[in-house]
Amino acid sequence: MTQHAGTELDNLVGGGLGHLVNGVRNAIFAALERELAPLELTSAQFIVVIAAMRGRARTVNEFCEFAGIDAGPMSRLLDRLEAKDIVRRTRGSVDRRQVNVELTAKGSALYPQVMDIIARVNRQFLGGFSPVEAAQLQAFLQRLLANRDAALPPR
Repeated sequence: MTQHAGTELDNLVGGGLGHLVNGVRNAIFAALERELAPLELTSAQFIVVIAAMRGRARTVNEFCEFAGIDAGPMSRLLDRLEAKDIVRRTRGSVDRRQVNVELTAKGSALYPQVMDIIARVNRQFLGGFSPVEAAQLQAFLQRLLANRDAALPPR
C-alpha cells in the first residue's frame, strides 16, 4: 500500500467516512426537500410515503424502524400526512393495539411524481459519473452496508 493510500484510509477511519456519507445524505435530502415542496411534502414525509409505496413498512412500528425515528415524532409526522389526506391509520384486525398505515388514493397518486423527483435528484448527484463509476459506487456502498451487517451482534 502506498503512503498516500494509507493516509486516505486513515482519514476515512478517523471520521472522514461518516462526515462524507452524512454530507452526501444531507445534500440529497436538501435537494429532495426543494423538489418536493410543490407537492407539499417534506423529506421526512417523503420517507414514509416511499416506504408505504414500496411496501417496506406497514405498521407504525415498522415505519419508525425504517425511518430511524421514535414513535412520538413518527406519530406527529403521520398526523401531518393524515391531515393532507396522504395516509390513513387503521387498527389491526387481529391485534387492536397494532396501528397500520396505508396510502390514500391521493397518496398513491403521488407515486409517479415522487419517482420523477427521485430520479431527477439522483441524476443530479450522479452527474459526471460513467456507468462503470456508478456501478462501482453502488458496489462500494453495498459493501459498507454488508460490513455493518457482519459487525452487528445477533439480536
